[in-house]
Amino acid sequence: MLDYLGVAAFVIDVISADEFRLAAINARHEQHSGMKHDKVAGRRVEELLAPGTVAQLKANYRRCIENKTATDYRETLDLPIGRTYWQTYLVPSLDETGRVSRLLGTAYEISDQVHLELEARYQSTVMSVYLDESPDGILVVDANNQIKTWNRRFLEIWNIPETVMAQRDGEAALRSVMEQLAEPDGFVQRIRELYLSLHEEELGIRIQMKDGRILERYSRGLHGPDDNYWGRIWFYRDVTEMQRMTDQLMVMSQTDPLTGISNRRVFMGRLEDEYRRAQRYRHQLSVLMLDLDHFKQINDQYGHATGDRVLKEFVRVVTPEIRASDCFARMGGEEFTILLPQSNLQSARQLAQRLCQAVAALVFDSPQGAFGVTVSIGVATLCDSDSSPEQLINRSDRCLYAAKSEGRNRVRPSGDADDCQAPEPRL
Repeated sequence: MLDYLGVAAFVIDVISADEFRLAAINARHEQHSGMKHDKVAGRRVEELLAPGTVAQLKANYRRCIENKTATDYRETLDLPIGRTYWQTYLVPSLDETGRVSRLLGTAYEISDQVHLELEARYQSTVMSVYLDESPDGILVVDANNQIKTWNRRFLEIWNIPETVMAQRDGEAALRSVMEQLAEPDGFVQRIRELYLSLHEEELGIRIQMKDGRILERYSRGLHGPDDNYWGRIWFYRDVTEMQRMTDQLMVMSQTDPLTGISNRRVFMGRLEDEYRRAQRYRHQLSVLMLDLDHFKQINDQYGHATGDRVLKEFVRVVTPEIRASDCFARMGGEEFTILLPQSNLQSARQLAQRLCQAVAALVFDSPQGAFGVTVSIGVATLCDSDSSPEQLINRSDRCLYAAKSEGRNRVRPSGDADDCQAPEPRL
């Protein structure tokens, strides 16, 4: 009879309130459990199943016996074929005295369903933890711009009241953040564009806030298996501190730490750019090479702290004399350069003369007494025969050497012709 039921079926003999024996199983039960009727018939359930499973099993049997009515439940069994999940139905069989002497059970194996439920629960748990712990503010909206979910960090970043989010209206949430944005019109326009561009992905867009914060936004559309549009997910991250550190590192990489002007790396980059521009548009380009005279003696006699003060004061005097388009840089030690776009030799030499006079007027106090400082300057202008910016630099360097060898505190060339001869290399 059991074999004709079409489902896994079994019979339990009720010996006592604590003793139950498996009387029979049908062919379908054998197929799904891995048990064999002739091996298990008549054996106590403790002999067939693990202790933890048996305890729960007996509790379900007793419930059916006590109620004397059909009982259903879900159970987990560790069987010869492995761990399986069952939806089980018990029907009590009463003897002539009214006592439940047997239980007829039918069971449906639901392992696949349970696995799907467990996987869904696991994924939901993982997503909940991610939402709670993510450094990003996360917002998910559906295809109708109705808010589906968000995390705590999203509210913190945007200062949106819970009451607004509870409305689930994406437009209401958007309106609530408008006053926080430095450029609200552009922000809203881009949001609407993305809602129309269902497949567009946005990466690393910076958003300036009125309070000085900088947010970074990532966004992508959500699509189902058939490419139907489900909605969009938004990620917002506060990158204010990261941007500050990036800006600081950029300044450090481009600036001389003592004087605050450009360093050699920046100057050489600007020189390359201005050289190409001058060649293309036939513009003039000049370079001043400056070197403080007897600077080593200043360090030796007055100390390096005083030497640093001289360098900073030298930069303070020179800076107002040059244009915003010029590039004033410290090349190293007491050597400086000034790049002068669209300047001929005459105007460059006139600037150099003014700088010589301004520096010579400086007076410094020290415990050893007051002292002054002078500067020697070499000037060079781009020539038609120059095939690289290095030739311009080398010519200005030769003119600086000429100014040094002729007595210092002067500019070379002294006239309006680039007449400096190549000297011996400086040591």
